[in-house]
Amino acid sequence: MLNNAIIRSGADAIDDKQVEWVSVMENPVENFVRENEFVLTTGIGCFGNKDELMKFVEDVYNSGASVLAIATGRHVFDIPEEIIEFAEKSRFIILEIPWELRFADLVHEIMGHLLINRNKAINRPKEIQEQLIQIILEGRTLQSITDYIEREIGKHILIADEKGEVVSGTADRAVVFSMWNKRVDSVAALEESHHPKYSDVRKIEERNQLLYQFTIKSNGKPKGNFFILTSVDESLSKQDITIAEQATVATALWFSRDSAVVEAEGRMQNEFLLSLVIGENMSPEHIQAHADLFKYNLEVPYVCIIGCPENLGSLIQQQQGRSYSRKTDLEYMNSYIKDGIFYAADSIGRRLLYAFKNDIIIIFLETSATATADTVNQFLDLVERRFIHLLPGVLFSWGVGKRVEGKDNFKSSYQKAKAALEMGRGEFGTGRRTHFDDTQLSSLLLNLAINEEVKQIALSVLSPLINYDDGKGMDLIKTFAIYRANSGNVSKTARELNLHRQSLLYRLRKIETLTGKSLVNPDDLFLLEFAVKLWSTDAITSTK
Repeated sequence: MLNNAIIRSGADAIDDKQVEWVSVMENPVENFVRENEFVLTTGIGCFGNKDELMKFVEDVYNSGASVLAIATGRHVFDIPEEIIEFAEKSRFIILEIPWELRFADLVHEIMGHLLINRNKAINRPKEIQEQLIQIILEGRTLQSITDYIEREIGKHILIADEKGEVVSGTADRAVVFSMWNKRVDSVAALEESHHPKYSDVRKIEERNQLLYQFTIKSNGKPKGNFFILTSVDESLSKQDITIAEQATVATALWFSRDSAVVEAEGRMQNEFLLSLVIGENMSPEHIQAHADLFKYNLEVPYVCIIGCPENLGSLIQQQQGRSYSRKTDLEYMNSYIKDGIFYAADSIGRRLLYAFKNDIIIIFLETSATATADTVNQFLDLVERRFIHLLPGVLFSWGVGKRVEGKDNFKSSYQKAKAALEMGRGEFGTGRRTHFDDTQLSSLLLNLAINEEVKQIALSVLSPLINYDDGKGMDLIKTFAIYRANSGNVSKTARELNLHRQSLLYRLRKIETLTGKSLVNPDDLFLLEFAVKLWSTDAITSTK
């Protein structure tokens, strides 16, 4: 219908203009023309007055219209050059259309095209949503989602996880994070559209660039950030925002699926390693199949290290001010602990097997025949330095077992590491590293403490004293320990315990009565002293 129309100005702006509506307008314009309109006029309100027509054109332009089409031949015969010059300078499109062209036909045609475009705009996000779901169902990578969205909106994207690490996208990460880290002063929510979804979108402008940020959420919790980087001249349209929202949801689904897979594999790895350390009866074929699945090499030498976070509960309460559940919070912190441990192992080029049980972490670190202690200390130094950033203020106690080779010896190294941990905490306090081979006496006691028969003998001797102490609060074990430390001197022992001599003698007789052992019989005395020393290492505990 516009074959006979003449473009009088703004020809170079045609590709940049967008038409959202069409209207017929005569003077005065006032506020009846809105942005991106295709305006039709006969110029009848200007009465052939060039100045009036000029003002009319300026008002239409200032209203944000995309095109002004003037029907010439009745009220306007020629468009004045001054108006053409103004429009050309302003990159405003003016069409000269023949008087014979009926406005009703032109409005009908334009509205038909707008309706077609509107339907396409409505269907396009739906088609994109279906394609994103298909990508997820096919198990494709996150980069597949990023590539697809970048093609659809023609912008660069960057996706970061909740730890701020980039996982996908082609946008310049240095620019993205530089703008995002300065967001406090320049960030603005996209509220001008009054669209409920846009309240979750933030826009940052810096120099000639725009950064859009969408929060990736799963189960109501932030899982990362979805960034779109573009120039100021190419800001996102409403449709681009809608598509980006859908991509953010798809990314959250991908994170959830990937997280579920990782968690399932992590649980299987955890259960397998725990089965090894408790000595569960598994066939060699079963062990090897699982080792192959998890890419574990069980033939290289490992040393077991057990760690226990001592003050995690109080730190969480201080920082978050909420009730504390040791099990729940340790599980939540496990990912940070695991990251720090694997980072340290990678830094020294060692393989590492990792498990988590109740309130302790279990590590099997690859070592060598000649440098076990040095390797372990170097590794734990790196771990603790890493924890300063990941878990500031958390105090760990460590127990280190002996080097083992072969899948049949994992239980032995674990037992020695656990015994070393308990002995170290009991003898030296928390926040220390205790190696199984630290001292000859400790090594002897710990070696004996991991023997079940020895444990039972010691407990059979001490159980009467433990049970009596629980009821009376007399601490007979401590009394005996100080009595032996003073070489059986009653006076010194009474002074140290701040007891009357007769009270101490009563306690000593009670020890003999409860245990059935005589404090003057060398064999009985040896057995009592051995059981108390073993108990003092915390390597054995009472089992009522």
